[in-house]
Amino acid sequence: MTRKEFIKVCGILGVSLPFQTVIASCNNDNTVTPSGFSDSVLIIGAGVAGMSTGYLLAQNGIDFKIIEASATYGGRVKHNTTFADFPIPLGAEWLHVDRSDLDAIVNDTSIQIVTQTQGYNGSDVIGYYDGTYSLSPLAKEFGNFEDQKFINSSWLDFFETYIVPSIQSNFIFNTPITSINYEGDKVVVNNNNGASYEADKVVVTVPLKILQMDTITFTPALSDSKQKAIQDATVWGGIKVFIEFTEKFYPVYLTFPDTETNEGQRLYYDASYAQNSSRNIIGLFAVGEQAKQYQSLSEEVLRDFILNELDTIFEGKASSNYINHIVQNWDDEPYISAAYLADNTSSRISRILSASVQDKIYFAGDAYTQENDWGAVHNAARSARDVVEEIV
Repeated sequence: MTRKEFIKVCGILGVSLPFQTVIASCNNDNTVTPSGFSDSVLIIGAGVAGMSTGYLLAQNGIDFKIIEASATYGGRVKHNTTFADFPIPLGAEWLHVDRSDLDAIVNDTSIQIVTQTQGYNGSDVIGYYDGTYSLSPLAKEFGNFEDQKFINSSWLDFFETYIVPSIQSNFIFNTPITSINYEGDKVVVNNNNGASYEADKVVVTVPLKILQMDTITFTPALSDSKQKAIQDATVWGGIKVFIEFTEKFYPVYLTFPDTETNEGQRLYYDASYAQNSSRNIIGLFAVGEQAKQYQSLSEEVLRDFILNELDTIFEGKASSNYINHIVQNWDDEPYISAAYLADNTSSRISRILSASVQDKIYFAGDAYTQENDWGAVHNAARSARDVVEEIV
């Protein structure tokens, strides 16, 4: 089953819609039961899966370090706090599942989560353009649309508030890993400067595109089936663009005939929705083939291309109301180089990717899942829970 097929089974259509998943390994009280495990763990990557894995290990009293190639944590929950008077999510933006997943990530019933989110209204207007422009209510087009926006915050804010404080001292930044050797009693990890780290177990949480680029070598080599799954997986490139206007002339969502296809997705949306702000900011989200028409352009040409696209639909209002814009091309992001695993990928590939190796090497992240759903923050956090449960 592909994720797109999974969505259809759930009766949900559209882009960035919620994916309801049953995970048998999650306890009702969202706790991880300590098992006396006392070995050390190295986590490669400080994105959502890396932070979540470290956080859960810390709750179990397990020694760990998180080794990150870049200068900071967050990965694809990166945000911008200077463009507007609310955080602009340059990567992951929506909560696609029930708020209970926030409780599961924090995994501590004594902590009250005060992060605010807001869902969409069925009466919100969706635009559709296929040469002519039409409008309809969200409920008619998307059905049971349960996505939620963070109110004047972001996924990164959530992790900085509830997860990072307890693992802050365990980060090692600016340390790209180039090799993982697990042939001995200990797993030895080397960085690009030849420095070594060792532990009893290693959790790999780097984006799948990084493994496809063979920037990390494994000794012994990974199994043929895992290597084939890595190389066969389609990883979509991605771009997000945010543009501020003096006037709000656009609907909550603007969709096209190619908004969702087997090759990719694209749409415009009201990025200011639910924010305590009077700013008028539209976002462009595009992945896969649909992203390439935007990614191939220089920033100035890209701005003009988008304004012309919107002018065609909204009778010149984009250019006449333009103020400023920012661009996040994920294909150009160091140590990430893409967006996420394509929606039309078989779940079999994701399950092969998530399988551990010799009780020494584990994989966690939005692409390394054991369910019919991937490519979102909640998936990455759930994969971390799966790995920690397997380790302990």
